Amino acid sequence: MSVTLRAMTRADLPAVQAIEQVSHPSPWPMKGLQESLESHCAYVLEESGRLLGFAFVQRILDEAHLLDIAIDPALRGRGHGRELLRRLMDEELAEGVSIWFLEVRVSNAAAISLYQSLGYNELSVRRNYYQDAGGSEDALLMACSTGMG
Repeated sequence: MSVTLRAMTRADLPAVQAIEQVSHPSPWPMKGLQESLESHCAYVLEESGRLLGFAFVQRILDEAHLLDIAIDPALRGRGHGRELLRRLMDEELAEGVSIWFLEVRVSNAAAISLYQSLGYNELSVRRNYYQDAGGSEDALLMACSTGMG
Protein backbone atom coordinates (compact mmCIF):
# COMPACT_ATOMS: atom_id res chain seq x y z
CA MET A 1 0.00 0.00 0.00
CA SER A 2 1.39 3.35 -0.94
CA VAL A 3 1.08 6.60 0.91
CA THR A 4 -0.05 9.52 -1.23
CA LEU A 5 -0.09 13.29 -0.84
CA ARG A 6 -2.97 15.08 -2.49
CA ALA A 7 -4.88 18.34 -2.34
CA MET A 8 -7.42 18.49 0.47
CA THR A 9 -11.09 18.67 -0.50
CA ARG A 10 -14.20 19.76 1.45
CA ALA A 11 -15.05 16.06 1.84
CA ASP A 12 -11.84 15.65 3.89
CA LEU A 13 -12.79 18.30 6.46
CA PRO A 14 -14.61 16.03 8.96
CA ALA A 15 -11.58 13.71 9.18
CA VAL A 16 -9.21 16.70 9.29
CA GLN A 17 -11.25 18.25 12.11
CA ALA A 18 -11.22 14.98 14.06
CA ILE A 19 -7.39 14.87 13.89
CA GLU A 20 -7.13 18.60 14.64
CA GLN A 21 -9.30 18.28 17.77
CA VAL A 22 -7.07 15.64 19.36
CA SER A 23 -3.75 17.05 18.16
CA HIS A 24 -3.57 20.59 19.50
CA PRO A 25 -4.32 22.27 22.85
CA SER A 26 -6.15 25.04 20.95
CA PRO A 27 -7.60 23.30 17.87
CA TRP A 28 -8.88 25.28 14.94
CA PRO A 29 -12.69 25.31 14.70
CA MET A 30 -14.38 23.88 11.60
CA LYS A 31 -14.92 27.42 10.25
CA GLY A 32 -11.17 28.09 10.47
CA LEU A 33 -10.41 24.84 8.66
CA GLN A 34 -12.93 25.69 5.93
CA GLU A 35 -11.49 29.19 5.49
CA SER A 36 -7.94 27.81 5.32
CA LEU A 37 -8.99 25.26 2.71
CA GLU A 38 -10.40 28.10 0.59
CA SER A 39 -7.52 30.55 1.01
CA HIS A 40 -4.35 28.47 1.45
CA CYS A 41 -2.67 25.37 0.07
CA ALA A 42 -4.14 22.38 1.87
CA TYR A 43 -2.90 18.81 1.66
CA VAL A 44 -3.74 15.40 3.07
CA LEU A 45 -1.55 12.34 3.41
CA GLU A 46 -3.49 9.13 2.94
CA GLU A 47 -3.05 5.41 2.57
CA SER A 48 -5.72 3.14 1.07
CA GLY A 49 -8.32 5.88 1.51
CA ARG A 50 -7.46 6.48 5.19
CA LEU A 51 -6.46 10.00 6.06
CA LEU A 52 -3.17 9.83 7.98
CA GLY A 53 -2.59 13.54 8.41
CA PHE A 54 -2.93 16.99 6.90
CA ALA A 55 -1.23 20.34 6.49
CA PHE A 56 -2.12 23.92 5.62
CA VAL A 57 0.50 26.09 3.92
CA GLN A 58 0.42 29.79 3.15
CA ARG A 59 2.48 30.65 0.09
CA ILE A 60 3.76 34.19 -0.50
CA LEU A 61 5.97 34.51 -3.58
CA ASP A 62 8.95 32.22 -2.90
CA GLU A 63 8.12 31.69 0.80
CA ALA A 64 5.94 29.07 2.45
CA HIS A 65 4.60 29.27 5.99
CA LEU A 66 3.48 26.01 7.57
CA LEU A 67 0.28 27.08 9.34
CA ASP A 68 -0.92 23.74 10.70
CA ILE A 69 0.18 20.14 10.46
CA ALA A 70 -1.00 17.03 12.27
CA ILE A 71 -0.89 13.26 12.04
CA ASP A 72 -3.61 11.00 13.45
CA PRO A 73 -2.38 10.30 17.01
CA ALA A 74 -3.02 6.56 16.57
CA LEU A 75 -0.52 6.58 13.68
CA ARG A 76 2.28 8.70 15.12
CA GLY A 77 5.80 7.38 15.49
CA ARG A 78 5.71 5.64 12.10
CA GLY A 79 7.38 8.36 10.02
CA HIS A 80 4.17 9.82 8.59
CA GLY A 81 4.94 13.33 9.85
CA ARG A 82 8.36 13.25 8.20
CA GLU A 83 6.82 11.86 4.99
CA LEU A 84 4.13 14.55 4.95
CA LEU A 85 6.56 17.40 5.51
CA ARG A 86 9.15 16.11 3.01
CA ARG A 87 6.48 15.71 0.32
CA LEU A 88 5.09 19.16 1.10
CA MET A 89 8.52 20.67 0.73
CA ASP A 90 9.05 18.85 -2.59
CA GLU A 91 5.61 19.93 -3.84
CA GLU A 92 6.20 23.56 -2.94
CA LEU A 93 9.75 23.50 -4.36
CA ALA A 94 8.16 22.63 -7.70
CA GLU A 95 6.01 25.76 -7.28
CA GLY A 96 9.04 27.98 -6.69
CA VAL A 97 9.19 28.04 -2.89
CA SER A 98 12.76 28.46 -1.64
CA ILE A 99 12.28 29.06 2.09
CA TRP A 100 9.91 27.71 4.73
CA PHE A 101 8.83 29.21 8.05
CA LEU A 102 6.93 27.68 10.95
CA GLU A 103 6.17 28.17 14.62
CA VAL A 104 6.29 25.31 17.10
CA ARG A 105 5.54 25.16 20.81
CA VAL A 106 8.77 25.21 22.82
CA SER A 107 7.45 22.16 24.72
CA ASN A 108 6.93 20.08 21.55
CA ALA A 109 10.29 18.29 21.58
CA ALA A 110 9.23 15.63 19.07
CA ALA A 111 8.19 18.21 16.47
CA ILE A 112 11.29 20.35 17.07
CA SER A 113 13.49 17.28 16.57
CA LEU A 114 11.66 16.39 13.35
CA TYR A 115 11.99 19.93 11.98
CA GLN A 116 15.69 20.10 12.87
CA SER A 117 16.30 16.75 11.17
CA LEU A 118 14.81 18.19 7.98
CA GLY A 119 17.09 21.23 8.04
CA TYR A 120 15.05 23.76 10.01
CA ASN A 121 16.93 26.19 12.24
CA GLU A 122 15.69 28.36 15.09
CA LEU A 123 15.41 32.03 14.16
CA SER A 124 13.84 33.48 17.30
CA VAL A 125 11.38 32.95 20.13
CA ARG A 126 7.88 34.39 19.92
CA ARG A 127 6.86 35.08 23.51
CA ASN A 128 3.37 33.97 24.57
CA TYR A 129 2.54 33.02 20.96
CA TYR A 130 0.15 30.21 21.89
CA GLN A 131 -2.82 31.19 24.05
CA ASP A 132 -5.24 28.62 25.45
CA ALA A 133 -7.21 27.78 28.56
CA GLY A 134 -4.01 26.57 30.23
CA GLY A 135 -2.29 29.92 29.78
CA SER A 136 0.30 30.88 27.21
CA GLU A 137 3.38 29.29 25.73
CA ASP A 138 6.30 30.56 23.70
CA ALA A 139 6.92 29.42 20.15
CA LEU A 140 10.14 28.86 18.30
CA LEU A 141 10.18 30.51 14.89
CA MET A 142 12.06 28.15 12.59
CA ALA A 143 13.09 28.36 8.94
CA CYS A 144 14.51 26.06 6.30
CA SER A 145 15.76 26.50 2.76
CA THR A 146 13.78 24.08 0.57
CA GLY A 147 15.63 20.97 -0.42
CA MET A 148 17.88 20.94 2.64
CA GLY A 149 16.22 18.00 4.41
